[in-house]
Amino acid sequence: MGFAAIGAGAYAAVIVMHVIAIRGRGAADDRHRPRLAVWLASGRERRRGRFERDAVRLLLAGRIARARYHTAMAAMAAQDDAEYRLEVPGTRR
Repeated sequence: MGFAAIGAGAYAAVIVMHVIAIRGRGAADDRHRPRLAVWLASGRERRRGRFERDAVRLLLAGRIARARYHTAMAAMAAQDDAEYRLEVPGTRR
């Protein structure tokens, strides 16, 4: 029983390390990462997707104005830009 607890703790530590590594870098190949770590690390993207989906639904249903939709999308884009800087070779900010 003790070995199972140690094994589970070690696996949890490895998953946490992978999640931290995935969140700390930009886009990269995740084929060799544990699926659980990739799923846990992508929580922010899922929330953004749900937010955008809900905003589109409200806009199409006529429950929010276009200006409010555009404001929400601009705020989401600004947050995305702050978290994931786009680096283009040969340009400086």
